[in-house]
Amino acid sequence: MERSILEWLLEEDTPEVRLRTLKEYEKLPESDERVIECKRQLLQSKTYERALKKLRTDKLWAKYDAILAFAEWGLTRNDIGRDIDSEVFALIESTGFKMLCGEPLLLRNLVKLGYYPEDVVKNEIDSVLRLIKEDGGFGCISTNKKTNDPRKPHKSCARLTVEYLLLAAELRLAGHPAECESSLVHYFTKRNIFYRTDDMKTPMVEVMLGTFYPPDPIKIGAHQIIYALKVLGCAPESEAMQAGYEVLDRHRLENGRYLLTASKSIPAFKAGNAGEENKWITLYACMAR
Repeated sequence: MERSILEWLLEEDTPEVRLRTLKEYEKLPESDERVIECKRQLLQSKTYERALKKLRTDKLWAKYDAILAFAEWGLTRNDIGRDIDSEVFALIESTGFKMLCGEPLLLRNLVKLGYYPEDVVKNEIDSVLRLIKEDGGFGCISTNKKTNDPRKPHKSCARLTVEYLLLAAELRLAGHPAECESSLVHYFTKRNIFYRTDDMKTPMVEVMLGTFYPPDPIKIGAHQIIYALKVLGCAPESEAMQAGYEVLDRHRLENGRYLLTASKSIPAFKAGNAGEENKWITLYACMAR
């Protein structure tokens, strides 16, 4: 990463980006003074205050978004304290993790926040990872027989499988690699990450070619997909990763920064404006190298 880009990511006006950069790009320990000071600033910011309000509401998807935000910023349950524990376990009790297509992304965020040692989380992860199909992906969860008739064979759902890819990457970072890791990786590498096996020029899901952010259960961008594959050991010089970098670099500006292509109308947290250079996309793109 060029020094000017790193300095941009470490600017004080975005402590959430700075914290993730310090911890995961510069790989500083939790005990480092820069990390400690950055956390202090983030926990006193309006950005954090808005997420905390979401966590404390009765709306389940607001809680989900708050958990996602804290995980993306690089915070842990210990940083946030008692507030998050009670809300996380209440969400699990209310939903059994089954939040439409959002379960694997929720599990990924809980691992990132430090909840893997909890039996309820660990057991759920072990259970859902056993559902991997022969093609290395994960099947649609719909109960609509027109969409997902259990009596008929169905291909895996690419959107859902991307979430599981992020979960597997986070498990590896936490020191708990999944048994299905290699099969899951092969699902993407045999497609040059994004494409249909019967037409290697047509994407499985169009949004994967962009830099959608913050992630949504059915909308995850190229920057996070390529980053996850890098974490899982995919060699940068491989054909699949080279194809991934080619897609990602379509969104790279002359100054080395990357664009945000799209976001939800009401995102989990404010990450920037579509069509403009973006610190989060740039950070992920650099970590993916």
